[in-house]
Formats: sequence, structure tokens, C-alpha cells
Amino acid sequence: MTLLSVRKLSKAFGGNQVVRGVSFDVAAGEIVALIGPNGAGKSTCFNMLNGQIGPDSGEVLFDGMSIGSWSPDRIWRLGVGRGFQIAATFGSMTVRDNVRAALLSRHRAVWRFFRPASGLFTQEADALLARVGLTPLASQGCGTLAYGDLKRLELALAMSNQPRLLLVDEPTAGMTPTDRGAVTDLLLALARESGCAVLFTEHDTDAVFRIADRILVMDKGVLIAEGNPAAIRTNALVRAAYLGV
Repeated sequence: MTLLSVRKLSKAFGGNQVVRGVSFDVAAGEIVALIGPNGAGKSTCFNMLNGQIGPDSGEVLFDGMSIGSWSPDRIWRLGVGRGFQIAATFGSMTVRDNVRAALLSRHRAVWRFFRPASGLFTQEADALLARVGLTPLASQGCGTLAYGDLKRLELALAMSNQPRLLLVDEPTAGMTPTDRGAVTDLLLALARESGCAVLFTEHDTDAVFRIADRILVMDKGVLIAEGNPAAIRTNALVRAAYLGV
């Protein structure tokens, strides 16, 4: 079943056409990688999918609903999780409280004045931290985390609304090879066990070719190729524009 449909999406900043007529689909439970050289337009494309910026033209459909003009919080409540290229967390809070804050929003419990937030959703927060391997750091201040651990935490935050679609921008950036393998295994398990669709950008081509069901390749704002990993490896345009072989 097609969950996300992107149709002729375009975006320009000033005279710079960053994304030009991009179209693709993502099915429920499918893992799709969006790759390409720096400046290809990947992050801008992602930002249009979850409402961070509005497209100049084109359409974004989620489960048949046109969401191109929706706000990020409305799209999040629809079941679209998002992880960013630069980890977005509250540095002054503990790891557990960062996840708890996301759960408060999901459960619409932000305005429960008569109960301390520190007493809410602890088990659910700890379950998410366990899933991303952060249980030992639950009580640690977020501002003291190594960058790889920040990326793990952000993944837990993205999963806090039990997403049907997870958008993740460079999930393994700044991680050791062991941590990269653990995070990509987590994305794979999430898709296979819960049926959540995963669309991610990543410069680690080993990770891309290991877990992606399908790969989209952008260059200079346009989609130049799409296919399974074997087809992308041998695509002449992709090899010239990105793979460098």
C-alpha cells in the first residue's frame, strides 16, 4: 500500500532552484534511501515532506491526504516521525526527560497542571530509550552526550508518536562503525516489525546498500535514478554523479 506520494515537488530560494519536479512513492513497511552529493536538494526535499518549508509547486500526499500546506506538528500527529541532520534536543534536560516531553505532546498531556511532568510516561520513555540503546544514559544531562548518542536520542524522539512513516536525515552521522550498524539494524527492525515506512538520507553507502529496499538518487535538484540496490550500483548516471566509480 502506498503511504507517501510525492508529485512534481519543486522549491527555489531566490534564483536557486533547489528541488525541481521530484516525484516518488513510499509504501508501508518499505525502507527507502534518498542519496546524492552535497547540495543535491535532499534536505530541502525532506523539509517539504514534514512541513518545515512549503513547496513552490507539487503535492505531498500521506495516506491519500494532501499535506503539503500542513504545519509540522499537524503532520507529526498524523503519524510522521522526523529525525534531523543536526540533532534537535533539549540540552538542559536529561535524556529521559527529552523523551518524556515528546510523549507529553503525543498524549496531549502538556497542560496537566496538577501532576508533575517528571511522574508521567516514565515506563514508555524508558522503553524507547532501551530500544535505541540509551538506558545507561537515561538520567544523564542531554548537553553532555557524545554526538552519536544525541543521534540515538533523536531517533527515540522520532519514534515517540508511534510513526507510520519515519523521516530520518543522516541517522548515523558522527557514529562509530559499530554504532552505525546498530542504528541501521534498528531502522530495519522498525520497518519489519511494525510496518513503519522509513525514508532516510545517508552518506554511508554501506548502510544504504545494506538495508534499503529501494534507493532514490538526487543530483542538482532532480531525481536522476530510482531502483533496488543492485540496479543503483550499476547505474552509469549514479556512478558518475555520486558513487565516484
